[in-house]
Amino acid sequence: MSIMPGMGNLVRKRSGALIALLIFGLVGCGGDDRSASVDGRDAGDPVPGGTAVVALSSDPDALNSLIRTSSASGEILAEIQDGLADMGEDMTWRPQIATHWEIAADGLSITYFMRPWVWSDGHPLTATDVVGTFELIQDERVGSPLRGFHRDVVRAVALDSSTVRYDFVNALPDPVMRTIHAILPKHVTEGLAPEGVATWILNQQPLASGPFMLEGWERNRAVSLIRNPLYPGRATRLDRVVFQIIPEQSARVIALETGAVDLVDGLPPVESQRLQANGDVRIVSTSGRQYYYLLWNFRNPVFDDSQTRRALAVAIDRQRLIDSTVLGFGTPAIGPIPPVLWNHHQRLEAPSHDPEEARALLAAAGWLDTDGDGVLERDGVEFSFVILTRQGDPVRENGGIIIRENLREVGVEVKLLTLEHAVGISRLREGDFDAYFGRFRSNLFGDPSGLVHSTAVDRFNNGNYANATVDSLLETALASADRNFTLPIWEHLQEALVEDPPAAYLFCPDNLVGVSKRLQDVRPHLLSPINNLSEWWIAPRDRKYLSERESR
Repeated sequence: MSIMPGMGNLVRKRSGALIALLIFGLVGCGGDDRSASVDGRDAGDPVPGGTAVVALSSDPDALNSLIRTSSASGEILAEIQDGLADMGEDMTWRPQIATHWEIAADGLSITYFMRPWVWSDGHPLTATDVVGTFELIQDERVGSPLRGFHRDVVRAVALDSSTVRYDFVNALPDPVMRTIHAILPKHVTEGLAPEGVATWILNQQPLASGPFMLEGWERNRAVSLIRNPLYPGRATRLDRVVFQIIPEQSARVIALETGAVDLVDGLPPVESQRLQANGDVRIVSTSGRQYYYLLWNFRNPVFDDSQTRRALAVAIDRQRLIDSTVLGFGTPAIGPIPPVLWNHHQRLEAPSHDPEEARALLAAAGWLDTDGDGVLERDGVEFSFVILTRQGDPVRENGGIIIRENLREVGVEVKLLTLEHAVGISRLREGDFDAYFGRFRSNLFGDPSGLVHSTAVDRFNNGNYANATVDSLLETALASADRNFTLPIWEHLQEALVEDPPAAYLFCPDNLVGVSKRLQDVRPHLLSPINNLSEWWIAPRDRKYLSERESR
């Protein structure tokens, strides 16, 4: 394993072997004298040490916030790298590296005041790092998907080594939200070519400014983090966290049941009930901000008109999807703003399953079965397309069959193409698909502009959707912090997306998290299932793996 220059003994070359031992065999074991406190009631006071194993469904794409797009990367980077501010469990901003911030009286800038901080290689983290990272986000050569999110920020300026000011195009309703981003070490990035960001060593070996630091990464097997000894904040209780990559959902369930992993996010409801009954796992349900959707690619002319897309939306039986794939643990979706968020349209109902209405809408849009083969045609072209989705998610694999049956019932021929995660995502980003059956986690701000604004094709608007009314409503809603003023605008936006849908929004699944009872103080949250990872701990007699310190 190659190590970034300057990291010294903070990342050990034998970490790859250590990860393999942690996953496939116990490094050290405390014997059978396990605490009777496996349910946490008699665990006592927190004692530092121990290793926790968390299951991930896919490998990170890159451990570089400039270019990462996967949720796996996001979860890991959140533990490795701190920002100027962070969102707390009460959903308000709190200082992190910054001590505080000040918003200019005219609203055209925000200034952050930083506390002394340090990178895991010993270099100071200063305002220069913050500004350097923001300049990379803005750099067209980097092509960062973050660039559009910060479009209203003109520049970041280092007023001194511990003070950063961001200047805005206009006053923003939430200037903290628009100026919080990951921070990269300028003493490393200044020697790297922006156009070559895809091959940067930081993508595999990031420096840490957070409570954990990277110990090792074996592609498609595991990522291991250890406590960052130079972290200026509160030290983590655990010595190590191993993120084990287990693509198949059934395999993740077995791993949790057998004790091979300690936490699994997104458990199937039927397995959750069984696991809770066995006594070694507790199930935590968090308010979900995820939803399943069927994205239309507007490069395909069959999706040109809104009437056709509305017909497809009412042809799909959402309740059957919910009952069949998640045992009823879900809510029909109406759009890209889930019910858990403040600006969700409470009075708007999801399209009801109505094949007759779907047929009528399709006929009105010019789709007719002129040759009697059961498949509609328009202008001599059969209504046939391919739904692209990913492996390893039974909801998508089984749900795709239901969608195919629903659409076949109204005369639309659908084929399913299930690909390995990385290959499928690559085709999605390149626009090489007809429709994509995906799952998306909404941001916490109720802002779907990255999905539906016409300029967001470099972010998550992979279907190339464009609607001037939607753009205008988004821009108006995002220009004010007054929720009383903007809520009707958000509602109007969601109504517009029903009339001219960029996707068939299917349902929001309840999020069920399985946690081994040997882990203490684990609080899965809307923010993340591992939101308070640095506070987790394991009673000494409940530890399976010996840390390096304990094994010496």
